[in-house]
Amino acid sequence: MKKDFRASIDIGSNSVLLLIADFTNKNFKEITKQSYITSLGRDLDKNKAFHEDSMQLTYDAIEAYAKECDQYDIPRDEIIATATEASRIAQNADLFFAKIQNEIGIRIQKITSQAEAYFSTRGILFNSSFNSEIITIMDIGGASTELIRVNTKDFAILETISMPIGAVRASNWLEDGLLVQNLQKVFADFRNEIDKFQTKDLYCVAGTVTSLGNMFLERKDFIEDDVHGLILKSEDIENLFKKYSEMDPQSFLDQFPFLQKRSNSIRGGLHIVYHLVHRLLVKEIRISTYGLRYGTLLEGKIKKDYIYVG
Repeated sequence: MKKDFRASIDIGSNSVLLLIADFTNKNFKEITKQSYITSLGRDLDKNKAFHEDSMQLTYDAIEAYAKECDQYDIPRDEIIATATEASRIAQNADLFFAKIQNEIGIRIQKITSQAEAYFSTRGILFNSSFNSEIITIMDIGGASTELIRVNTKDFAILETISMPIGAVRASNWLEDGLLVQNLQKVFADFRNEIDKFQTKDLYCVAGTVTSLGNMFLERKDFIEDDVHGLILKSEDIENLFKKYSEMDPQSFLDQFPFLQKRSNSIRGGLHIVYHLVHRLLVKEIRISTYGLRYGTLLEGKIKKDYIYVG
């Protein structure tokens, strides 16, 4: 029987992620997943464009993923590749993605913030257990953070917002001494919307929170099975913040080698988690290692309404 292999690539502001799965007989079986930290959103607020070094790292990652997909006979033009917040902002995003399509053969689709919420939700609902019908999800990316309220029974997204704060952005703000005032501005701009997402239990996806979960376990290597489903109490977040909120990237890397290049942005991500957990009155966060790349692959296509035009 010929295997039905499919692949998705998630190009975020901090990382580029690959997922390959076997859909033979309409069953989902994960084959491989990979991650490269490319910091595509670095200094984006200053430059409004992708940095040359970050583009090269991203190009190299996508080229490596294309060759990986070749091994499973997945046509490059059938790989579902999506790009999120940083790509909606960067003035050179379209030229960069055109270069990738022309030279590598993978078409990258910029998606809306609503699409981010939908696909992240689709991913987390695929392999998580819930203790209530209505849940709140937080997805912290490199340049944006999505808050999503969803009905787990019928997969209805009840409400979602996308805020222009992310791990890479926050880390840049920390370097420039602008974190407090920028966070205050975002919280002021979204004050009415944020309060609607207050919850005791917060379900979290994406690299920042999964990394914090692994740090909480004091692991030097990332062990996904231990992180998926991990529950952290608000006091655990408080302790992580007290312990690591002033640590520099090299110290993060020395203590937690699994972070690799994420060591440059994890401090900013920690600040976002800490402040949002307080703002949302969260008692526990529940971590899922499933996210957007799972959602797009399970969906199988990107609807026209989810394509960003701008």
